Amino acid sequence: MISVHRVPIVGLLALLPVALYAFSLHSIVGIALVNVVLIAASVYIMFLPSESTVKTASA
Repeated sequence: MISVHRVPIVGLLALLPVALYAFSLHSIVGIALVNVVLIAASVYIMFLPSESTVKTASA
């Protein structure tokens, strides 16, 4: 199982193929880049501690 702290790193690894593809001059590159950033941000936010978890840990 992957550590929660490494999930955003794995998500950002998806930027490597996009970066390689970015050397081409197609407009689809911008769309692909936005999609990868949205997915990585969503995964990061999904694994952040919730308010109830933070309250329980601080109590």
